[in-house]
Amino acid sequence: MINFNRCILIIFCLLISACSAKHQVKSQQLDEWRVSTITPKYYIVRVDTVLIFGEKKKIGWKGMVGKTTVSSSDPLGWAGGERYNSGYSIKSIELPGSLYVRWHSLVNKVTYNKAIRISDEIRNKMREYHDIRCGKSNKLRPYKNNILLGLAPDGMISVFLNGGCFDNELQFKVQAVEYKVADDFVYPELSKEAQAYVDEHGVPVGIW
Repeated sequence: MINFNRCILIIFCLLISACSAKHQVKSQQLDEWRVSTITPKYYIVRVDTVLIFGEKKKIGWKGMVGKTTVSSSDPLGWAGGERYNSGYSIKSIELPGSLYVRWHSLVNKVTYNKAIRISDEIRNKMREYHDIRCGKSNKLRPYKNNILLGLAPDGMISVFLNGGCFDNELQFKVQAVEYKVADDFVYPELSKEAQAYVDEHGVPVGIW
């Protein structure tokens, strides 16, 4: 009888452990991610459309990132603490398979568009769980769950991966193509500060 009770106890403990492990795996599953945009400081862009298609090609999302995207802290680079806050948040366990972005470069009054494929390798990096905490609150932020599109005035797109505890990791670059806008389309004016910088330094090509 004692052996029987011991067997029951062991089985019960194993079941509890299995359920706990299953719950832990489920809680560690990435189910929310973002697609964000950033532009070099002073070289302002206005994002018109972002289309996001799921990896299984059965789900799609559409949204405008905003009237103007956030800027980096460097006119010639992508560093900046605001990189994570200009984005389109998706609540889904299905990760992106491809993106489409169209934006207006205000410094040279050109509109660009491009379809971008997101590889299995990038999705695997997004799903990878990291036991990492950061910030003043020491909050657990275990995923590289933000795809960041660096939109340059020459049409070059730098595709980064980052997250709450992770810096920008360049995945690849791709050149967008010019998009023909309506003849009566009016590009918004730059701020005085941005216009003064552009007047002095011009619009570089091929450095981002």
